[in-house]
Parts: sequence; structure tokens; C-alpha cells
Amino acid sequence: MPLPTVNLDDRRFDDLIAQARQLIPQYCPEWTDHNTSDPGIALLEIFAWMTDLMLFRVNQVPEKMFIKFLDMIGMQLDPPRAAVAPVTFYLAAAPTEPLTISAATEVATVRTEVTEAIVFSTETDLTIYPPNLKAAFTGNALGENTFTIHDLERLGVLGHKIAVFSAEPVPGDAFYLCLEHNHGAHVLSLLMACEVAGGAGVDPKEPPFVWEVWQGSLNRWSTCTVEYDGTLAFNITGEVILRLPSMAEEEFFGERGYWLRCRITSEQNYAGYKVSPDIESLRVESRGGTVSGRHGVVVKQEVLGRSDGNPGQKFKLLNSPVLFLDSDEDVILSEVPGAAPHIWHSVADFADSSANDYHFQLDHQSGEVTFGPALLQPDGTVYRFGAVPEPGATLKVRRYLYGGGVIGNVPARALSVLKASIPYVARVINHAPALGGRNSQTLDDAVTRVPHVLRTRTRAVTADDYEYLAAQVDGVARSRCITPNVSSSAGQASFPGQIRALDVQPGQVSMVVLPRIEVPVGRIAPDQLVLSAELRASVQSHLDERRMVGTTLEVRPPQYAWVSVSALMRVPVGSSRELKAGVQRAALATLYRYLNPHTGSASGQGWPFGRPLYLSELYSLLRSVPDSDFVEDIQVFLSDPGHADSRESVGPQLLLPPQGLIVSDLHTVRVE
Repeated sequence: MPLPTVNLDDRRFDDLIAQARQLIPQYCPEWTDHNTSDPGIALLEIFAWMTDLMLFRVNQVPEKMFIKFLDMIGMQLDPPRAAVAPVTFYLAAAPTEPLTISAATEVATVRTEVTEAIVFSTETDLTIYPPNLKAAFTGNALGENTFTIHDLERLGVLGHKIAVFSAEPVPGDAFYLCLEHNHGAHVLSLLMACEVAGGAGVDPKEPPFVWEVWQGSLNRWSTCTVEYDGTLAFNITGEVILRLPSMAEEEFFGERGYWLRCRITSEQNYAGYKVSPDIESLRVESRGGTVSGRHGVVVKQEVLGRSDGNPGQKFKLLNSPVLFLDSDEDVILSEVPGAAPHIWHSVADFADSSANDYHFQLDHQSGEVTFGPALLQPDGTVYRFGAVPEPGATLKVRRYLYGGGVIGNVPARALSVLKASIPYVARVINHAPALGGRNSQTLDDAVTRVPHVLRTRTRAVTADDYEYLAAQVDGVARSRCITPNVSSSAGQASFPGQIRALDVQPGQVSMVVLPRIEVPVGRIAPDQLVLSAELRASVQSHLDERRMVGTTLEVRPPQYAWVSVSALMRVPVGSSRELKAGVQRAALATLYRYLNPHTGSASGQGWPFGRPLYLSELYSLLRSVPDSDFVEDIQVFLSDPGHADSRESVGPQLLLPPQGLIVSDLHTVRVE
């Protein structure tokens, strides 16, 4: 059983008053009026109140001692984590040359009388390029070899027009635009002169097409976000404003470049095109770009002070808490006139530091910087754990980021203020909510980690040890250790498609690692779930130092089961089109949230490794969507990411091996 919390003195205000009243006859027998109206009783209550406060402080001593004990075993409270959000900058006019918005540009929420502004800083430079349209094609659904080349030079000539799709449009037909430069994360405007009512018969609010860009790798074609369609689905002259995801260069129709296309979909709720709409002119412009922003403020070239030449010097940053440190950028410079500056790097502790190592230690919570101490040895020599800054040297922090916490989890469209004006930038907004913000770890949370630390003692023996230690590596969301016993029991099961159990031999350990992503909502792009070589190497190195001698370790990604759900839902008779659309959006959001390795399952903590998916639970899940009447039919398919045609039907349950995880591919929900 756990040890009880100890109070050095458990007396409280009422106990002190009662004890004082009992002592009155002994020390002052002539005092006979013990009512609360007596001035003497009032003095006793004042003294009892002061004593109660003092005892409260005394009882904090065990907690402070506990913090010191945690420090002695190497336990530190985790610093806060900063929320991340995509931030979109909109330009006042289309640029004629590349425009760069520097990293560390600050955007914020609106400051009010009761709340301070919440500041985000961009993580990388954002360069917005003016687009150059190289070619345009109309591709037929029959295949890549069936296409029409459009003459861009004649666009705008009176009487000349091009057909967007084939003469009799069918699902799969597409209008392709080849761009010279990479316009990933750009906001593009397509200004088109369309033949009036050329695409009559379609609903502009529910157009029968999607805009996509080529991403290559696993993603293939990825959907763009349509901000505005002034052409009413190619029916009038206007502009289409698109927010593009990342792009990759590829060759189609004999032309190499970066590709944007408009594809007729098969999931049409309403009537499609009877004939192809026509375009009489087309111009592409850049209107902005999107970059990742992190909750925090970047500080550069902050002076810490001057060194006095003694070991163990301590300095304090002006701002805290401090977020993660970049090993290349977030360093300390010690400058002495007439000499080259020394660069000091951050370390977790000084245990492995010698007198020639330029190391410092940072307390992220308080912002305190500590240089290596020195200890007197039995033979009279002094051993230094790290170099000591020269006397008189000016200590300067090149860069650091402070902020973080749950306050940074702001909703969509909350970041709308530029802290400083930027030429050609008209406005800024975040179209998605900021996620990932977390406060500093509490002492209670640290207490729960103590048994793990004391049990593992930085050594990996059991499967739980491997999973606990792997979770300490930055960038790891979750992990699963597959041992020979686990793999042998799973190897007897039968799994659909290309899903197979791992063959782990005795003496081997297979570590399955799910990488952390910044915004795990909606459909996750397949390349975000790829285990990068850097993260794989970090986990491998971290565990190699702690595994048992003779154990072979393999770090690998999970085996993802990409699932597409096709559902038919019913709403009450007479429901409006808006209600049907709302039910459809809610159902899709529910599916993407539930069938998710990061936010999935009923717990919301991510789909458990190896947990099967049952068809019955999807019926229950969709039945909970507001305004729905009942769920008529659900089909589940195993699919290839981004390819709805390459899929295999799944029965009443989808079995997974221990390293398997469910991931949402493209879901389809019809509401009638």
C-alpha cells in the first residue's frame, strides 16, 4: 500500500482555540468570561489564526523534501509544451516576384480588457512565389493516354475557348494545370472567364468536383480547400480561391511540373454536368501562404551577464518558461574582447561533462542557467564537470523561445493580429484550431512516474520498460514492444489483405513507434505517419544504451490498416437540405476522429495497438450523430491510401496483429 501523507502538526484553528480555552483556568484562574465577545477570546482567536498559518507552512516541508528526493534520482518536471497551428498570411496584391515572410514573425489573438494577447511565432520562412502556368490538359477517366492538350497562348483570344472536361463528363474526368514552381501551402487564385451557364444543372453549393494537388509518395492526390468559388462551378466569370497542401514534382502527359487538377467525383449527392463547361480565359495568381506557428515568443541575443570565473555560476533568463532548445540555434556565447567566442550547448546533467566540455544546464520552468560545478577530490585536486566561462566574459543567449501551455490551444480564426506590419501582407488568420498545448507537469504527475523510474533505472528489461523509455524520446506519440511470446500467439491468426503478424525470434525485440503529429484531426496524410529516419535513429540510440546485452533491437513503424467506411444514414422525412448536409459533416467528423491512431477509440487517446474493429461499433457510433434517424447500412473496406478503387471489403470484424493500428482513409456518408 502507498505510504500515507505525513503532517508534522495536524492541529487546526479549532483545535488551537479549544486547547487555549482549557489552559485558561490553569494560568489565569481569575479569567472567567470565556464568551466570544470577550476581548481576551478575540486575542486568542487572532493568535490561533496566526499559528494555524504557521503550521500550514510547516506541513509543506515534507513536500519540499519530496521534491528534493525527486531531484536526487534525476526526476525533473516536464516543461510546458507549445500549441501549434497553421497560420495563413493573405497578401494585399498578387506578387510579381518571390516574397518572403521571415521565421519568428509574430501573430496574436485580439487583446481585450480582461485577457492578454496570445502570441504565436512562425517556425520557418514562408516564401510566396508568383505562379507560372506551363500547360493545361483535360484528362479522360479512361486513362492517362486519353487526354486533350489546351493551347494557353490562345486563351483570351476572342472566340477561343477550352472545354474543362470531356464532351460528356463522367466521374474521373479532370482538368489539369501544370505549374512551374512548387506552390505547396500557397493560397492561389484562379481567375476565369467562363461561358455563362456553360455548366448548367449543377448545384454551385454542392459542386460535383474536387480540387486536388499531386503530393507524390503515399499521398498521391490530396484535396485542396476551396475558400471561395465565384464562378459558381464554372457557370459565370469569376475567381476560385484555393488553399493548397504540400506539392511534389511529377511528370504527366509528357510535361514535368507541379500539378493542380479539378476532378469530377463519383460521390455526387446532386446532379452532375450534362455537358462540359467552357473557359474563355484563365490567369493564376498567388494570394498568400500558410506556415506553421508555435505558441511562444522568440528572444534573440539576450545578455545573461558577466562571468566571474567561478564554477557553478547561475544566471537567469528574463523570460520563462522556456520551451524546447534547438541544439544548433539555442546556444550560449561567451565573448571576450580580442578572442573568438565560445559556444556552449545545453545538457540534461553534468554527469558526463569534463573540464573541456562547453556545457550548461537549463531549468525550463524558472529559466535558470547553470554552468558546470567543481568538486574537491580526496587527493586535493579539483574535478570540473564542464568548462568554466572565463572571468569577465560576456554571456549571451543566441536565441530561445518562451511560452506554451494549454492557453495556447486557441480556436480557429482566433489568430488575426500581426504584431508588426509586414509589407504587402493584408491580414492573417488560422483556419484550424491550435493543438498540442500543455502546462508544466505537476508534482502529482511526477509522483506517478517515480515507480517507473525506480523500476527501470534507465534499463530496459521487460516490454513495459521498453515502451516507457521509448515514450521519453521527443517525437514519439505511442509505442508498443513486440516480444517473441506476443508475435507467436498472433502468428496463428488470419488477417485480411496484406496485414501480417511480425515474426520475432527469441533474443529479439521489435519496437513499434507511432510518430507524433501536430494536428491529428480529420484525414491524416499518409506521409505524416511515416517514421522518419531521424526519429527512428533517436529511439534506436536511446534504447541501445539501456537494453540488455545480447538483445537485438529493431525499431519499426506500425502496420497501418487504412479503413474506408461507406455509410447510408436516414433522417426524418421532410428534413431540409441544410440539415442533411449538417448530419453528413458531423458523421464524417465522427468517423475521422474515432478511426484515428492519435485520437481514436472511445477513450480518445488513440486506437489501441492490435485492437480489432467491429462493424457493430460503427453502427452505434453513427447512431449517436445528432438529428439522424437511423443508420441503414455500413460497409468497411481496407484501402490503399488515396485510392478508393483499390480496396477490399471487410466482414463483421477486422482483426489486427499486435503492431496494427486503424487509420481513416476516405470515408463516404450518404444522408437521405
